[in-house]
Amino acid sequence: MFNYKNTKISYSDSGKGNVVLLLHGFLEDATMWKNIIQHLEKRYRVIAVDLLGHGKSECNGYIHTMEDQADMLFALISDLRLRKVSLVGHSMGGYVALAFAELYPDHIRSMILLNSSAQPDTKERKINRDRAIEVVKKNSKAFVRMAVQNLFDADAHKLVSDQIETLTQQALKTPVQGIIAALEGMKVRIDREALLHFSPYPKLMIASENDTIIPLEDAKNQTEGTDVALEIIPGGHVSTIEQEAKVLSIISAFLRKNG
Repeated sequence: MFNYKNTKISYSDSGKGNVVLLLHGFLEDATMWKNIIQHLEKRYRVIAVDLLGHGKSECNGYIHTMEDQADMLFALISDLRLRKVSLVGHSMGGYVALAFAELYPDHIRSMILLNSSAQPDTKERKINRDRAIEVVKKNSKAFVRMAVQNLFDADAHKLVSDQIETLTQQALKTPVQGIIAALEGMKVRIDREALLHFSPYPKLMIASENDTIIPLEDAKNQTEGTDVALEIIPGGHVSTIEQEAKVLSIISAFLRKNG
C-alpha cells in the first residue's frame, strides 16, 4: 500500500530489471494482469496499480481526471525512486498512460496502448457518460453487470464465460463513488493525439478487430502518419481475456526491443 494525499493506493511489485507499469481499465483492477505478470516478472520489474477508486485503492474525490491518476502514479514511482518506466495501459489505463506521458515525459521508456485511444470523448459519448452516471446512482450493480456484458460479443460469452463472470464479480466491488469519478474523468479528458505524432519514445497500439468501445478504424486513423506500431488482433475490447496469449506475445516482443 502507498499513501497518496491521505488516500490508500494498492499495487503489486515483483521481478527485477527495467520497470513495466501496468494500468487497468474502467471497472477493472490490477488482478486483470495476473497471468501476464507471471511471464513479464521473469525479465522485468513489474508494477501493477489499482487506479483511484478501483480495486483496493481508495477514492480521492468526486472526479478522478486522467491527470489526477497520472499525478498519483508519479507520486508512486517517485516514492519507489524509479527513473523511467514502460507503460502498458488497457482502455482507461491507456488514457491515464497518455496523461502521464504528457505531464512526465522524461520518465517514459516506452508506451503500449491496449484497446485504447488518444482521442477525447465525442459529444455522443459524453452524453452517454452522463446517462451512465444517472443509472449508477439508481442501481450501480445493474449498471456494472450491463457494462461488463457489453464489452464482449456473443462468441466471447460462449468461449470465456467463466472469465467474464470473474471480471463481473471484481467490477461489482468498485464503489459507486469510484465508478462515477471515473466516468466524469473520462468524459473530460482532452485530445492527446499529438503525443502519437511527436513523442520520442517507442509506442505501440494494440487494437482488436471487433472492439465495440474503441473501433479498429479509430486506431488505424490515429496511427496513420506516425511512428506508432499498430498490431491488430482478433476479438473484442477486453483482449487480455479473449486473446491473452497473443497479447502477451506482442507485449513481450515489444518490450524486448524497447523496454
